[in-house]
Amino acid sequence: MSRNTFGSLKTIEYIGPRPQKPKKNFFGGWVILVIALAMASLFGRPLLASLRSEQVVGTEAAADLTIEELSESNAAGDKLAIAALSLTKSSKDSSAVVCSADLISKSYRLALGLDLKELLNEDMSNAFAQYPQLWYERGPNKSVDSNRVPNIHRFFHRSSEDFSQSEPLIGDVIFWTLPDGNAHAAIIVPGPGVHAKEKWIVHHWQNGVVWENKLKDFTMVLGRYRFGH
Repeated sequence: MSRNTFGSLKTIEYIGPRPQKPKKNFFGGWVILVIALAMASLFGRPLLASLRSEQVVGTEAAADLTIEELSESNAAGDKLAIAALSLTKSSKDSSAVVCSADLISKSYRLALGLDLKELLNEDMSNAFAQYPQLWYERGPNKSVDSNRVPNIHRFFHRSSEDFSQSEPLIGDVIFWTLPDGNAHAAIIVPGPGVHAKEKWIVHHWQNGVVWENKLKDFTMVLGRYRFGH
């Protein structure tokens, strides 16, 4: 009795048609590629534009053009925006802004002729207990009070209406809390060039005054005001 090489295992014979290789569908592949490119173009451009919008910072040349356009208006908000934008160009001057509260004070003096330092000191003298007791002061300290954002915020809160729930306007002053817990402030201005219809901000950041598309970044807004308008 014969045995095959593999002992008890026997070869199984396949009976049926010979397997065919699948045909390549070049047309289908090109259609998928075209659709993919179309989708990328349709949805990628708005996303790219959005990312660029978030990353753009206004330049000095753009500030000059925006100031020139705003100068045709007599609106208080536009005047405040002009003043704020002008301060983005003087960060190296001896009169440079030293903090966000100083930015607000100087913008109001340049734009509307209002001395927030004097107004704040007068209000604090009349109602010192209504102001934040964060610095162990026994009374108003005219030399530093106007450079403390919580004091400027309380003055705006006491002297004007809070518009936080309404559409932001050019010249609005906005206060918010930073992730580190510190209070911060900015003035709302138009964006540069093609972003002119957007609402940007001018604020003091990292030792200088900057013009940025950061208005939508605020998550802990303390208030938005239109004092002096």
